[in-house]
Amino acid sequence: MTELASNKWDIAIIGGGIIGSSIAYFLARTGKSGRVAVIERDPTYSKASTPLANGGIRRLFSLPENIIMAQFGLDFFSTFASTMAINEEEQPISFCRQGYLFLSDNGYHSVMEKNYEIQFANGVDADLIDSLELKKRYPSINTADIAIAVHSANDGWVDPQAALSAFKRKAVSLGVTYLNERITNWDSSKGVARRAGTESGKIIEADTFVISSGAWSGEVGQMIGLYLPVKPMARENYFFKTDALIEPLPLLKSETNLAFRPEGTGYTGGMPDWTVPYGWRSDLSPNYFERVVWPALAHRIPTFESLRLNGSFVGHYDTNSFDKNAIIGGWTGTGPAVCTNVFIASGFSGHGIMHAPATGLALSELILEGSYKSMDLSAFGYDRISLDRPYKETGII
Repeated sequence: MTELASNKWDIAIIGGGIIGSSIAYFLARTGKSGRVAVIERDPTYSKASTPLANGGIRRLFSLPENIIMAQFGLDFFSTFASTMAINEEEQPISFCRQGYLFLSDNGYHSVMEKNYEIQFANGVDADLIDSLELKKRYPSINTADIAIAVHSANDGWVDPQAALSAFKRKAVSLGVTYLNERITNWDSSKGVARRAGTESGKIIEADTFVISSGAWSGEVGQMIGLYLPVKPMARENYFFKTDALIEPLPLLKSETNLAFRPEGTGYTGGMPDWTVPYGWRSDLSPNYFERVVWPALAHRIPTFESLRLNGSFVGHYDTNSFDKNAIIGGWTGTGPAVCTNVFIASGFSGHGIMHAPATGLALSELILEGSYKSMDLSAFGYDRISLDRPYKETGII
């Protein structure tokens, strides 16, 4: 590693998407974090997960930790515009609390019922409804093959790009520095990460490092001998319109992987194919919308038979291939490569935006105070990876 230029920081966060920017904000707002740098390889976020996400925030999970994190996110985003204000100028994020609707349409209604009990026990104000009640609430939905549904009317979605930008601006206003650099190598000795080298030749030294590099996290971890099972998984998203009059809909997710929500004068969504190989992809699957997505949409909302496709794009989840849940916490273990000053926040597998505020708060506490204070996220720690103990969601993920 050639020492061409040196930057010394108290905390260096590798990855400036919504997770890294949330961590930076929560660290900086304490006034105790010292010098914080966020190292972001692409300030345009052209391949980042956040700008191409649907921005959903929902508490319909089976694991209590995911529910608690989402509840914190829901509350935080409710006052986000004023919390992120700079010089009294609010930062709007188009927060729409139009609800979430989970549909049991593939034979797993008993799982949905059990998950609902867990959600209820953890304070989620949702309704478990049958197909008759569902039809009353949303007449446009074909309910013929739906056994039950869970409706959480107070969940919703935000503009993901606006949320990311607001976190970043607020963090900068609190003294955080963003560096447009790409990490290419790390140095460590005696269980401590010392410094990282960048593509431009800079040396970044820090007392503490955080890996929040989204779908690149596996690559970044490998540079220092840390195995992270985080991989990019392509997902196709579509924007479509219809002239038909439809009642205001929530964000719908089904057991058959269909997911869509209102967006402006139309709708946005898709049908992720969880069988596709991991990896980066920029091209759409040939005729996937016509063959798979459109028929599913028209089956669920019959008036969508006459929809018009207005746009499409490919985004990527930072998928934890181990158990599809986030990895949050310190680098733990007993191997010679383990660095005790390296922390991880990655592998959110499509839940990053809704869990970003909770992750930022919890990890800032762990870094600065040595333990979780507001919420215990130890179940998402790295230990489960090294010990081969997956911690999985059940039902719709």
